[in-house]
Amino acid sequence: MGTELQTAETSRIAIGQTAHPALTLRVPLPFSERRALLLVVDAFVVAGAVLAALYLWAWAGTPAFTLDFVRARWFWFPLLTAAWWFLAALLDLYNVPVAGRRAEVTWRVALVTLGLGIGYLAVYFVLPRDALPRLFFLFFSAVVLVSTVLWRWTYATVFTLPPLSRRVLIVGAGWAGRTLAQALSGREAADYQAVGFVDDDPEKRGTDVAGLPVLGSSADLRSLARAHHVDEVVLAVTHTMRGQLFQALMDCRAMGIRVIRMPDLYEQLTRRVPVEHVDEGWALDALNGLSTLAHLGRATKRAVDLACGLVGLVGLGLALPFVALVIWLNDRGPIFYTQVRSGLDGKLFRVLKFRTMCAGAEEDGHPQWARQNDDRVTRVGRLLRKMRLDELPQVINVLRGEMSVVGPRPERPEFIAELEQHIPFYRTRLIVKPGLTGWAQIHYGYGNSIKDALVKLQYDLYYIRHQSAWLDIYVIFRTVGAVLRGSGV
Repeated sequence: MGTELQTAETSRIAIGQTAHPALTLRVPLPFSERRALLLVVDAFVVAGAVLAALYLWAWAGTPAFTLDFVRARWFWFPLLTAAWWFLAALLDLYNVPVAGRRAEVTWRVALVTLGLGIGYLAVYFVLPRDALPRLFFLFFSAVVLVSTVLWRWTYATVFTLPPLSRRVLIVGAGWAGRTLAQALSGREAADYQAVGFVDDDPEKRGTDVAGLPVLGSSADLRSLARAHHVDEVVLAVTHTMRGQLFQALMDCRAMGIRVIRMPDLYEQLTRRVPVEHVDEGWALDALNGLSTLAHLGRATKRAVDLACGLVGLVGLGLALPFVALVIWLNDRGPIFYTQVRSGLDGKLFRVLKFRTMCAGAEEDGHPQWARQNDDRVTRVGRLLRKMRLDELPQVINVLRGEMSVVGPRPERPEFIAELEQHIPFYRTRLIVKPGLTGWAQIHYGYGNSIKDALVKLQYDLYYIRHQSAWLDIYVIFRTVGAVLRGSGV
């Protein structure tokens, strides 16, 4: 019997080895290397566009195109490259899943070019007349738009081919494994290809789970990883690992295969933390980095909050007469609305907003979820929400130190008491100050259910884990874009 099983296993491995002959020549790059490639080639493309624009400018009638001509204008190379990198990063062009989608990349590259043009015009009208070369920048804009789109289309076409995708084997066909398989089948995972599951449950072996085959048990892990040319093994089990599984994972690591836990890959793909699939140990390890440069980070964030709060206070002063008038004309009710919310460490404070709901929206005293197309919202309130102007008075909360510009949205204590009974780690969002805007707000709308609260918490924990000055700038930029488009909810 043992010989028959061994023969069957050998045959299965042989089939697996011959099933992917084209995969013997493969160059699967991890996300970090792909991001570096995008940055480096973008820099070369921008530099090439600068050089081409200088040539066309010279050809159009300026002094002859010589080495001295280029050397005298060397500063355009680092200046435009740095500006391109900054705007491209704000528009997610260095997010690897986004980079694999040609349609999105095209309009984002066009927006970067438009942003450079707006910046150029802003400087042009401040500096003395003819201080900036208009024809040069016109040539540069045209060349960089076309050449970058062509390069990014090439990347999106080539790096989604099977020989360049990263092949993944999932250990565990339970709830966590199925959740990851669904994420890997989405458009965010065009760079990944899941080959199947490994699971020790004999009833699952030989079946399909979430559209993927269960290929074998943990005893087969090493041979299956080799047979299917796997680049990553993802651990998606919630129970304690037995010695056999641990040793199999170590063997895969010795073969040069990356071993990663399910929450880490899920977070990398979706930029959300799968809180329902992590344990206390993972959560503590994930949040340990918050103590690094804690005092300096808090001081910097507070300085930014004060600066933005003062600017917002000026905006509030300018908007107040007009907003107050339309709110009063709509239903003759109060202009402002205050509500108790939970802040840092659960400390209660009163958040200040322009009133967007009809007076007495909660006359029965029972808190109700805000929801999309809420019939309690007035006509003026709906407009204020779309422009996100209803949140503007909260700059006062920011200046008081009760809120930050960026962070999880402040929640009502009644909802927190309810949600923490259903959602693991829900109170974790209280370890940072709530924000005027946040990572969850730019990715998800109003929530009116426990499911919505779970998704928003996934985004909030991602922000808490990765918070930085750059991430705050990115969130603020996306929020300004939403305000200008009127795409609030």
